[in-house]
Amino acid sequence: MATGEDKEKEALKADWPGDGPKEDEQYQKLIDEMVKENVQLKEEIQKLEVELQEATKTTQVQEDIPETNLKFTSLESPENYRQFLNTCCSFQVSSQIPYELQKGEALITFEEEEVAQHVIRMGKHHVQIEDVSVEIMAKPVPLKSGVRFQVHVEVSKVKINVTEIPDELPESQMRDKLELSFSKSRYGGGEVESVEYDRQAGSAVITFVETGVADKILKKKDYPLYINQNCHRVVVSSYIETHLKKFQLFSGISKRTVLLTGLEDIDLMDEELVEDLVNIHFQREKNGGGEVDVVKCCLRQPHIAYFQE
Repeated sequence: MATGEDKEKEALKADWPGDGPKEDEQYQKLIDEMVKENVQLKEEIQKLEVELQEATKTTQVQEDIPETNLKFTSLESPENYRQFLNTCCSFQVSSQIPYELQKGEALITFEEEEVAQHVIRMGKHHVQIEDVSVEIMAKPVPLKSGVRFQVHVEVSKVKINVTEIPDELPESQMRDKLELSFSKSRYGGGEVESVEYDRQAGSAVITFVETGVADKILKKKDYPLYINQNCHRVVVSSYIETHLKKFQLFSGISKRTVLLTGLEDIDLMDEELVEDLVNIHFQREKNGGGEVDVVKCCLRQPHIAYFQE
């Protein structure tokens, strides 16, 4: 039974013009090359169809997305209409404030601020640690200053980053080569508005005229760049702009956590046991305490405790 490739050869032979014999070696070579190219094109089409099906699956959105209440936060005037299509987000960042807990100290955190402040105002406490009555002083935790700021992130829908560009052409020629390469629709490209090329870094920022082109290119991690008949695979990635705003210093105050000192003389005891006994003492209302979240003791070597907003 004749294969598809054999049938294509026969059809090409039948349509071939000229009076010479069909078995001529030169004609046969040309026919073989045409058939081979046709087979390669069919394989490429099948490959693209599979990729299209996979992309369709990944972009499907489930219907049962939970609803979220949103509130109006700000009003801005974008520089151009395409900024409306960019993916934007912003979030608040606050630094952790470290506190070095020294030997003979403990930190106790209460559920309510009022209880913690009352324990601090009492100052001196006598805690029964097995057969020993230990005098403990309650103080505010002396925290250092912290920082907070806002991070604004914007992912462009018309720009992409290109890296690993080979240094094989002068700067102006490479800029033209990038514009020509990324405008080819058969590779997913489109009309290029501008090219910002950094020869020293081997990178560039490509801006397209139409939205959607960048998304198509970014479905793959690389892109073909032909230079002097050599194909180089340059790396493509999203173009992301990040801005820091409202940078502020703040004084760290922990209203529910209390510093306890005076545990130096019981350094041979088990830390977990001491934590339990301190917890029991400050749970009792008659001792001026209340519900306790956590107790951390340091009886032998210093520990680092972290506080955050």
